[in-house]
Amino acid sequence: MQFDPSSGLFKMCEWLYRLAFLNLLAICFSIIGGVIFGVFPAITAMFVLNNKWLQGEGDFSITKEFWIAFKKYFLKSNLLGILIILTTITLYIDFALVQNFNGILYYIILSSSATVLVLSYIVLLYVFSLITVFPQNSLIKQIRRAIQVSTLFPLQTLWMTLSLLSFLFICWVLPGFALLFVGSGLSFIAMYFSNFAFKRIEDHKNRHSSVSILSERGVIHSE
Repeated sequence: MQFDPSSGLFKMCEWLYRLAFLNLLAICFSIIGGVIFGVFPAITAMFVLNNKWLQGEGDFSITKEFWIAFKKYFLKSNLLGILIILTTITLYIDFALVQNFNGILYYIILSSSATVLVLSYIVLLYVFSLITVFPQNSLIKQIRRAIQVSTLFPLQTLWMTLSLLSFLFICWVLPGFALLFVGSGLSFIAMYFSNFAFKRIEDHKNRHSSVSILSERGVIHSE
């Protein structure tokens, strides 16, 4: 019996191989980078490769492309990582100290910390994808755009959250599965939803741009 490389089973096995190998590369490069300085560039590199695959690119060396992305985004990813770590520490201290306050001050600190926590989570959902798709933008601009994307597509952000939580639940139930796919799987899900949002934004811009051009040329007339 001849094996059909275009079959659904073959494509599924190919994706599983890609994601497992990508996850292994991320672990190895995180260790090479001393974990602290390696984990965030490795995460970004996973997003880069997942984006390539989602765009239909597949004929390239996974290891070579991962190394290129790891080097290219090393500084920017670590700057983002420092912000994430500092924010996490600050939030931990805030939630720990808030128990010592009473009355209105308690609710002010608690609500402000909760707001920062939600915004930080929203940024994490999209910022690595934004770094991958718009590498020319500054980190501050990408953080701001991550918040904008989440507010433009609240239902998609909710679906992304549910998908990520479901995947994490599977990883928790099946530790062996987590070892092979946790990092690459999470980045794939986030990249998939992010690409959908970016495409809708781009389509919206193109439609408005076309209408603007037609108006300027007199094709569209107002009453």
